Amino acid sequence: MKDLAAVLRAAFTQNMAYKVVSLLFATLLWVWVQTEQRVEERVRANVLWLLPDGLALVEPPIDTVNLTVGGAQAFVRSLRQRELAVEVDLTKAHEGDVSVDLSQKQVSGLPPQVHVVSAAPSQLRVTLDRRLKRKISVAPVTVGKVADGYRVVSIRVAPERVELAGAATVLRGLESVSTEEVDVGELREDLEVDVGLALRKGIDQAGVATRFSVHVDVEPIVVERTFDVVPVLVRDAAWTTATAAVSVVLSGPQEPLSEMSADDVSVMVHIPESFEGASAQVRFGKGTGAHLEVVQSGGDAIKVLSVSPDSVLVTRKE
Repeated sequence: MKDLAAVLRAAFTQNMAYKVVSLLFATLLWVWVQTEQRVEERVRANVLWLLPDGLALVEPPIDTVNLTVGGAQAFVRSLRQRELAVEVDLTKAHEGDVSVDLSQKQVSGLPPQVHVVSAAPSQLRVTLDRRLKRKISVAPVTVGKVADGYRVVSIRVAPERVELAGAATVLRGLESVSTEEVDVGELREDLEVDVGLALRKGIDQAGVATRFSVHVDVEPIVVERTFDVVPVLVRDAAWTTATAAVSVVLSGPQEPLSEMSADDVSVMVHIPESFEGASAQVRFGKGTGAHLEVVQSGGDAIKVLSVSPDSVLVTRKE
């Protein structure tokens, strides 16, 4: 252990002058690499458009530009943490076509030790047109499919119109503007949601931005279903019928009606205790007298369309 300690001590203490010189040389070399070595790197910068009063861009303006920059390595690497922006000042331009050279624009956030080598795109040609305000219709947009057994009855939006501002040639060609998408996937009940507008770049709401209320009304799909062999049951044990079964047509929401089986439907014969006579032709319908009642498990939404035959002969047991 003593030999090892001696070796380690010698490694740090012997030839100290040479070690100090080597460390100083390495430090100076690192500083030189960071400050003197020239490198290039691609960065992204936001594009800020300054437009003249009363004019607007016809084409959707680009939001960003790719820049190739060069300079000392330390300063170029620092750009990864910076927010860069290219300002395109068109405030003195006139209506019509305008050429823009992005490679010659001042880049805010760029240190003086770094310069722009190139820009992509470097040249742009934009068109300025008179800024116009116009009221147009709002079209609600939905995505997705409502739940099986349901359908969309109506889609409404309020307000129905909006005032937009933008280039005259663009606004004149707009028949309507779409809302943001409303998801109606697996919807089983009415929906009301507030959304914004899906506006293209360069088109804005005039004045204060408005939210739009989209109403989606849905309802169950109503279908018909025939049950061919429905048992006829006499409620009063004192009576009987020779008709064992009838055919019943039901209508109602698709989902509960499609799930019903033949065992979920029956026809009940009601005979009041005060009824006199040995036999009766009992018909389907509601009432306090003798009548046929269709009993089903689907609930109040299920309606009876027909019973065939619509009457049965019942006789009093002897």
